[in-house]
Amino acid sequence: MKKLKYYNKFKALLSIIKGLVFKFLFLSNNSGTNLRIGKNVVLRGELSIGNNVRLESNVKIYNYTVIEDNVVIGDNVELRSNGTSKVVIGENTSVNRNSMIMGLVTIGSNCAIAPGCVIVGSNHKFDNSKENIKSQGLSRKGIIIEDDVWFGANVVVLDGVKIGKGSVIGAGSVVTKSIPAYSIAVGNPCKVIKERH
Repeated sequence: MKKLKYYNKFKALLSIIKGLVFKFLFLSNNSGTNLRIGKNVVLRGELSIGNNVRLESNVKIYNYTVIEDNVVIGDNVELRSNGTSKVVIGENTSVNRNSMIMGLVTIGSNCAIAPGCVIVGSNHKFDNSKENIKSQGLSRKGIIIEDDVWFGANVVVLDGVKIGKGSVIGAGSVVTKSIPAYSIAVGNPCKVIKERH
């Protein structure tokens, strides 16, 4: 029992040391204090990481990404902006394991993103039927998720959507249109079924 206690303390200390090394080598002045980094984390590009941030194992963060204070990014999460777009994660927000956030995306403070969510703030252009879709580039309207929003597991949010403050999006929903503040919304396509008071 005593060995396990020391092992857990050693793991926590190792995570803090790893965070300090990453900060020194890769983040320079763009990160706060107490950064904790799990195994196999990839950090590339222009990143800004706040205080008391925890990046679990196998997290991949690329390009223009801002992570504010007290954020937890779960195992196997990928944050990736496209071109000049930016991913912003607000303070006290958690993004749970196996989620992907790409493109122009802003997530507010105190949000809870459950496992397996996909949030894509860009879309392929496909207007020209004589040209390959892949060759037509991307459009970026962006996604805004306001403060205090909760996503159930496996929610998909498509480009051009705004989800209002205090909303709850049910598990497995596909959000194709904006959701007003303090709404409970579910389904594919996601629709408001109730208001929060």
